Amino acid sequence: MCGAVRYAAQGGPLHIGYCHCRSCRHHSGAAVAGMLVFDTDNVIFPDREPKTYVSSPGVCRGFCDACGTSLSWHHRGLVSLHIGTLDDPDSRAPTLHWRYDERCSWYEQAASLPHATMSYPDRN
Repeated sequence: MCGAVRYAAQGGPLHIGYCHCRSCRHHSGAAVAGMLVFDTDNVIFPDREPKTYVSSPGVCRGFCDACGTSLSWHHRGLVSLHIGTLDDPDSRAPTLHWRYDERCSWYEQAASLPHATMSYPDRN
């Protein structure tokens, strides 16, 4: 969000998808986390490494220590980057869902909700 931590990825992602697991939902602060998965060797943080914490055995999650933005998930030679942190998030569309069985119970209903632009709907 603030630009203090930047990353670059070489080659295309191995996977692009939505993760519904509770841990990713908590880390992202969202009902579902859009992620791009790369081999760890293909992602670099050229100027400043993200701060990390261990969220579960063997799993590290990265974030910007300046603004708090959630950036990454690291485990078993893979790194996942949050799609929302890309300069152009429209350039990478998800193609699958992970841990769909852990989704929020209302997830399927979300597409049918009213759409509001830049404001909340009027109060009744």
